[in-house]
Amino acid sequence: MKKFAFAALLAALCLSAAAAFAENPAVPNVGAPALITALGQSQDANFVNLLAKRKKLDTVYDLHVFNKDVDWSKYKSLFIVLGGSGKGLGAAGLDMPSEIARSNELIAGAKAAGVKVVAFHIGGEDRRGPNSEPFLPYTGESDFAVVRTDGNADGYFTKLCTEKNVPLYLIEKTSELQKILPELLK
Repeated sequence: MKKFAFAALLAALCLSAAAAFAENPAVPNVGAPALITALGQSQDANFVNLLAKRKKLDTVYDLHVFNKDVDWSKYKSLFIVLGGSGKGLGAAGLDMPSEIARSNELIAGAKAAGVKVVAFHIGGEDRRGPNSEPFLPYTGESDFAVVRTDGNADGYFTKLCTEKNVPLYLIEKTSELQKILPELLK
């Protein structure tokens, strides 16, 4: 009986993993070059930047970029990496209200210029705390979202993306970005 229960559990896990994989949308080509920044000043944006550089992708990384300083004609896409960091905000000389204002202006500028916005939440459960909460709704302003599954354990991103009609691509490990980033920037 135990062998049957184990086999049934194993089969169910395989089917749910296959279903989860099948549910991911196709990764769109949003175009290069991409401007990479953090909304909330977490270091997760640095990880996206490092993977993009490792893959020799056409990106520019600016953690503290303001819309007024961006020549949007030079970019096809904006990668916003979501996750708040009190330490990062302090180091940037920003507080929560000024970072939210910067985020709003940056996204509005990109959209006005026809630049595609891709949201990343790759910090998992650790980036779902109170410092990150004000930045998570920006996922709904994006054209495509990539979220680590442990950051979506409560279904927050699934619900938001469904409501806002944003394709949501779920990953198990942050390292999966090595395959996704080149697809986004073909």
